[in-house]
Amino acid sequence: MTHEHQTSVARCERCGHLPAAAAKFCAECGNFLRDAWLDHRLLLAVAHQQEGRTREAQQELERLLASEPENVPANHELGTYYFHLGMLERAIECYARATRLAPKFILAHYDLGVAFYHRGNMREAETSFRRCLDIDANYNAAHYRLALALFHQGMLEEALSHFERAMLLTPEYLMAHYHMGVIHERRGELDLAAREFEKSLDDGIDEASSLYHLALIRRQKGDDKGADELLRRAREFGTARVAR
Repeated sequence: MTHEHQTSVARCERCGHLPAAAAKFCAECGNFLRDAWLDHRLLLAVAHQQEGRTREAQQELERLLASEPENVPANHELGTYYFHLGMLERAIECYARATRLAPKFILAHYDLGVAFYHRGNMREAETSFRRCLDIDANYNAAHYRLALALFHQGMLEEALSHFERAMLLTPEYLMAHYHMGVIHERRGELDLAAREFEKSLDDGIDEASSLYHLALIRRQKGDDKGADELLRRAREFGTARVAR
């Protein structure tokens, strides 16, 4: 009887997990296991969001979760609405619930980490981003975010390793070069630091912080003229940003 019951249940199309017969969502990755029309409330919330009716979307999700609190996609979606409203504690609650219900739902872990990061809780952010990498070791955004969380905790060696990994996977993460430059600068590796600060400017847009650090390095090396030129560019960049 048990064997017949198991063979009649389809595996999750996303991760291959074999769910319980009555499951609505995959406990591993959060994938919706039923036909979409069966949960029209979630679709309605998404439609509200796509048409710019944010408040209506939020209310629809809240009503859905009141009747079905273990709805993984709804918890994740509502967490995102709360996050964009600046309601970080509520966002964290929703994201955390989604990760408990679907332990391999990598996007929920990532968004939870981002919410903790913006809340200023770097230890919890670190835990969430590490969980992402347990699920997918090549998740580039998680490497970058984990590096930031480690950087802000003063764990510079490991932060540098994850910045380097993020750059290997996604070279356009130019701000990773800036943080790598700061790490090298703190270690007294001025040539390496200057190289990274210069790379952070590779898209042709002056970034005031990188220019400022480069100016300090030039000054330490006795190049006062070069330092003054970089400081001038940094001031112009700052003035242009204020004007916008």
